[in-house]
Amino acid sequence: MPQLSIFRAPNTPFPSSSLPPLTPAALLKTWWVTTSTLPMWKSAKNIRITYTSIPSTKNIDDIIHYNPRNGPPATNSTPEEAARLVTKSIHGVDYPLSENEGDLTYKWRGKGLLFIATSRWQVVGYGGRDVRTVVGEGGEEVLEGVEWVVTYFEKSLFTPAGVDVMTVAREGVDEETLGAIGEGLKGIGGVLGELWGGIFDIPRD
Repeated sequence: MPQLSIFRAPNTPFPSSSLPPLTPAALLKTWWVTTSTLPMWKSAKNIRITYTSIPSTKNIDDIIHYNPRNGPPATNSTPEEAARLVTKSIHGVDYPLSENEGDLTYKWRGKGLLFIATSRWQVVGYGGRDVRTVVGEGGEEVLEGVEWVVTYFEKSLFTPAGVDVMTVAREGVDEETLGAIGEGLKGIGGVLGELWGGIFDIPRD
């Protein structure tokens, strides 16, 4: 089991812990989607999501880059393969649905042609092997060392309900940790336990 692994059912508080809660600031980086249940990702590989703060707001800029799964490799490719590599993107904004920073529940709205598309998502699990408390820029205690996050997406007009496992490392987590994440979600039960039965890996090349 990872040194720290915390889970919650959707739309419920995280259990109490001796460590400070995960905050939006901890999400502001690039994550690799390594495992998912969302059908839209069955034709994709090398999925990475970058979260960036939007100045003067609590909103988060959310951009996804990925390659078609049937395309050439993204690394160690020949010049001919590199010329055929296609990178696609999905751009949106995440709007917090709670004043409580530790709630980590958002409404996503697409940008540009995707402006009509919306979805609701939330962090339902997180952890790592060496999660620790450090002092943030404002003097507050914050978490450092979170290596993976589980996000839950509610059913929308365009997608069914689903979960993603996102990791800081491109290679993802080891089998033991992934198994522990699955056991944690199944232990919560309900929709998270049901969804885990449809999990699949996302290739990274």
